[in-house]
Amino acid sequence: MRDAATVLGWEAPFDAEELPRRWVRRLPAPQASLRERIRALEPFFKAARRGPVHQHLLGIAMLRAGHAFAATSSLLSALGADPRRRGAWVDAACAYAAVERPEMAMWLLAHVVPGFSTVGPNASPYPADSRRSAEADNRLIALRELHRQRTDELRFLGLRTAADEEIRGRLGEEPLGTERLLLHTAALISLGEAQDALQPFDRAAALLEQDAPVVGTALEQLARIRVAAGPARKRDEVLARLRRTAPQSMVLARLHQPTLPERNMHEQEARFEALLLDTEVERGQQSLRDPLEQLRLRARASEHPEPYREALARHGGQGRNGGHHGG
Repeated sequence: MRDAATVLGWEAPFDAEELPRRWVRRLPAPQASLRERIRALEPFFKAARRGPVHQHLLGIAMLRAGHAFAATSSLLSALGADPRRRGAWVDAACAYAAVERPEMAMWLLAHVVPGFSTVGPNASPYPADSRRSAEADNRLIALRELHRQRTDELRFLGLRTAADEEIRGRLGEEPLGTERLLLHTAALISLGEAQDALQPFDRAAALLEQDAPVVGTALEQLARIRVAAGPARKRDEVLARLRRTAPQSMVLARLHQPTLPERNMHEQEARFEALLLDTEVERGQQSLRDPLEQLRLRARASEHPEPYREALARHGGQGRNGGHHGG
């Protein structure tokens, strides 16, 4: 699922006029190569200690460089130091939309849209008749609509997979039939992607391995599951089989061997995502996705599982289906 900020076409900075122009000109260009974007971050890291303006700039720079989870941390630090910075509220909302936290993004946007008295004393709305106020309000409306659509999508996928399970229950031990089974597992894969959770992926894998000759489309679906949800040993096994039997597979075509800068970025993002998920579990936060389930999925499937495993251990090692048991 593409992140909300990309779907909505949001860009940062939202209000460049409140930032030093010479620094805005130095922000990483999103269309530049990853190496160029990472190199462009260096002066922003050095300047961040100067205060909330430069902390705000660092958050935008990281967001534009692809460090979306790190950007959320930097932008919240800027707001904590100076909550009067209206553009920082909107840029922080953009970062949270980029990491698929629509509820948090909406809460942040409400601080700069006139008429929201429930967001607390730190609200600093734009003047009601200003262009920035209208733009921020439009972002809030668009995000609410996208959130509603994704809630409906999850509900639909849940009902669809439940209906297939009910049909399967009526059949008893009799298999569904290959065509219906593949449709059912495809729906479970979509549900796992939408929920960002292990259980639907594991259910789909179990059905495929139990009821279908794992060749052709079934093998492709199993490979999709193992790439998304691991564990690593089973992922490598099914990919090796796919390379032998279907080297032109779309799953194989989509695989990408990361460069060293990409690996470093992914490793850093894993640490920041694990920290965010850890905080959300600690606070009992719930949204479209369960943060504990996300930790379990990452702990088993991520190329950089350690931060997620450490976060799970802090919550009693609740590794059901998680990294403590995966290969």
